[in-house]
Amino acid sequence: MPQSFTAFALALTAVSMLGCSNSMNTAHNLDYSHDGAHVSYQDSDDVYQQRFVYDINAAGIAPKGQLNVWAEKLVNELVLQNDALRPDQPLVVATPVFTDDFNRTSELSLQLQQSLMTAFHAHEFNVVDLNVSNTLRATENGELMLSRDWQQLPSDLPVSHILVSTINLTPEGVNFNGRVVNITNNRVVSAVQSFVAGKSLSGYVLPANKVHTQGSLIYRTENTKESRYTVLGDAQ
Repeated sequence: MPQSFTAFALALTAVSMLGCSNSMNTAHNLDYSHDGAHVSYQDSDDVYQQRFVYDINAAGIAPKGQLNVWAEKLVNELVLQNDALRPDQPLVVATPVFTDDFNRTSELSLQLQQSLMTAFHAHEFNVVDLNVSNTLRATENGELMLSRDWQQLPSDLPVSHILVSTINLTPEGVNFNGRVVNITNNRVVSAVQSFVAGKSLSGYVLPANKVHTQGSLIYRTENTKESRYTVLGDAQ
């Protein structure tokens, strides 16, 4: 009788182990969906390990637009031309201004500034964000930390270099000139100049119109080739 009970117990144990082997592997907790297809994570031995394997090609990265790619190319050349700035030195990216008015910016300038900061950080430079305020503000519009109010921003940041830049709208597109400057002596440590055709920034600039404004004056021309591109959202 004891022998029969032992044999039954062994058979029950074998069935239980077989059922466990068919259950979902712990590694399957890392499965995900990509472009509608199911992607399964498994290591070489099909055994869960305490090591997270991340396939950047399978998982993908954030999509980029025209302006992001342009900013990356600008920063690539600035890094190439750099002759003094070290990655550990604090760097500020200022908002690009118009060549004919250093107090005027645009939606294009503001977005380009953000993209330039990201591109510099990708090169592992010590980028400083001046728009991070001293306090977190809980408002009806959300929890806000960024600000353009100088009274809410820190005034003692240890900044040594700054990227200053200008843009100029032409009948064909947008000119860009940028310089990384040492603020202690105004020495230019890197510079870049670039031109982008307006049609390459279709989401940010508009083609020239017969009627356009420049400053406080209104201009009309039958030849649109003599008119400049305008930034999307600016007064026409």
